[in-house]
Amino acid sequence: MEICGINFKKKNKPKNSLIRLSEVMRRTGYGRTSIYRKMEDGSFPKSLKLGGPPKDPNEFDSRAIAWIEDEVDQWIESRIEDRVII
Repeated sequence: MEICGINFKKKNKPKNSLIRLSEVMRRTGYGRTSIYRKMEDGSFPKSLKLGGPPKDPNEFDSRAIAWIEDEVDQWIESRIEDRVII
């Protein structure tokens, strides 16, 4: 899709790397609470647990989470498209 001379098509393969909360906040300009609220109402990509469920309840439970970089990038691009269209 091209709008005002800006090409919004993805030419590269999707970025399957993971980014942590600090990077998501830096890229979006949103704070932690806003990101979690938007995830809850379905207007922002969901995070995923990095540690997975513990097999043994006595083991350390990793609470680390991250976002798929490509999903966050697509969300940012959709915000730009919305602004250009309006």
